[in-house]
Amino acid sequence: MMKIFMAGKYLPLLCILFAHQWLRGQIDFPALSGPYFGLKAPVEKASVFMDGIISTLNEPEMCGVFSRNGREFYFNALCNDRWMILSTREVDGQWIKPKPLPFTSNYTDRDFTLSPDGNSLYFGSNRPRKKNGLPLSSLDIFVTRRDESGKWSSPENLGSPVNTDFNENYPSVSSRGNITFFSQCEDGLGGCDIYISRLVNGQYLEPENLGPAINSEKNDWDGFIAPDESYFIFSSQDRDDSIGGQDLYISFRKKDGNWTRAKNMGPKINSAFCEICPGVSLDGQYFFFTTRRRGKADIFWIHADIIGVLKPDKL
Repeated sequence: MMKIFMAGKYLPLLCILFAHQWLRGQIDFPALSGPYFGLKAPVEKASVFMDGIISTLNEPEMCGVFSRNGREFYFNALCNDRWMILSTREVDGQWIKPKPLPFTSNYTDRDFTLSPDGNSLYFGSNRPRKKNGLPLSSLDIFVTRRDESGKWSSPENLGSPVNTDFNENYPSVSSRGNITFFSQCEDGLGGCDIYISRLVNGQYLEPENLGPAINSEKNDWDGFIAPDESYFIFSSQDRDDSIGGQDLYISFRKKDGNWTRAKNMGPKINSAFCEICPGVSLDGQYFFFTTRRRGKADIFWIHADIIGVLKPDKL
């Protein structure tokens, strides 16, 4: 799945809000309680997450993210060609039906991540850079922040030097505030490369290409950086060792600060189909990703022990 943004027809909000099965009321949410819906992730091999409930049978979903306490869950759903961010949480001991985040609008909001403290949400969008402006023809990275009452702020464009006139998407943020993302900048090693912009004194520095240990002459995108920056997981297209069209790869930070050469995460994760959108729950327990092995995008999960299994003995 080539995830290059293409601007589509501008749709009325009412049309978007009733597009997905969730929002049409066609899926009943079961009575579930406890952290992580009361479920435990598989260990031996990844499987579909909340089959027929979150990962629905007919429409695509991706980018599953749990809060640190496991009592909030966020994900993307495609609604009339627009990706929107939905959330559900446990209230009075029971999980409530997912609904769009309040800043949802007529724009595409996709490929998001929560900051390690859970109070900032970064995402790619074609919404205007300035109030009352026109929708973008490419994607920029935006951020919304949650106040003490739990309310999310109006999204803010991260601006230069992170955003350019090219596509920037799939942000991931470490505990230091450093942000990784993919871009179609012309100085890359391939079609799309992954970059990091370091946060210094509240300002993002000029993005740095993560280099040939991670990027290739192919398309490299959808990167997740560990909160402590000890490992990095991303999707890459058509490498020599790929199992399918797009596979997930992992790289570990060595003692000297450089990255190990990216390693295919293997058949417990990857398949003959496309695997994208990696992420780990904020408590580090569960690893999530998106795959098209059922014919459309679904969220899959596995216990995060898989990351330790893939870690080299010496770094």
